[in-house]
Amino acid sequence: MVASRPYPPAASILRRALVLWGLGHLALGDLRGLVLLILQPIAIAALVAISLALLDGTLWIAVLPLIALVLAIWVGQAIHAHQRAIRLGASPGGELQIAWLLPLVVAGVTAFWLLGGHHGSVAATVREYVDAWQSGRAPAAARLFAQPLGADQVSATWLAQADYLEQRISAAADRYGAGSGLDASAPFAGLRFSRLSDQEGGDTAVVAVDIVRRERIETTLFGIIPTASQATLQVARVGTIELRARPASRPDWLPVPVALGKIWLIERVQLP
Repeated sequence: MVASRPYPPAASILRRALVLWGLGHLALGDLRGLVLLILQPIAIAALVAISLALLDGTLWIAVLPLIALVLAIWVGQAIHAHQRAIRLGASPGGELQIAWLLPLVVAGVTAFWLLGGHHGSVAATVREYVDAWQSGRAPAAARLFAQPLGADQVSATWLAQADYLEQRISAAADRYGAGSGLDASAPFAGLRFSRLSDQEGGDTAVVAVDIVRRERIETTLFGIIPTASQATLQVARVGTIELRARPASRPDWLPVPVALGKIWLIERVQLP
């Protein structure tokens, strides 16, 4: 009578499978693990390459199901190896080790939402431009223009526009008082950037740049209890930002000519 082969505990099989695809199957003598072992680096490399190509533009959301697919395969092959080990007579247990993948899931999804679509929408491009303007990062802002601009040219334009905005905000602050929230030393706190007009699915958009103020509105609840709220009111329109969607450029390392979606770039910033 031939003794049955002793298998490692199912917890050990699951642990190996969570580290490398197919490692749990190979520990059970299942040669399908070789296929999984080869497939893992290919899948991860393909996911990284597709992410680098798509994350910046309008197709960035397509990366999410690919991330979900890779994670599903990761978990699925580990569970399959664990269950197969139990069927073959390995001691059960260790299911909670699946939680080891949670940090990987959180990191992947967080990176996706933080990095995805930086230029894939009008709001994302304008937000990046305003952030660069506030922090004085002219080289970063120059890359957001459809027509190449030098960092020195952007810096000089910002200086002139900042003087204009400070004058307008200072005049508005004098008119509406301290309660308006307007402060010439912090001009961006008194600006609102709102999408003005575009065609649904079109390739052009206009974003208005408005000076806004706060106003305290006092009312009563049920006509008895006094309450107050803050309203944001437009003071003046001081300029516009015009944008256009253009096809995303294909990375040099990508040999296949495929459509990578579009990115929104700034055509001009019109401030006196």
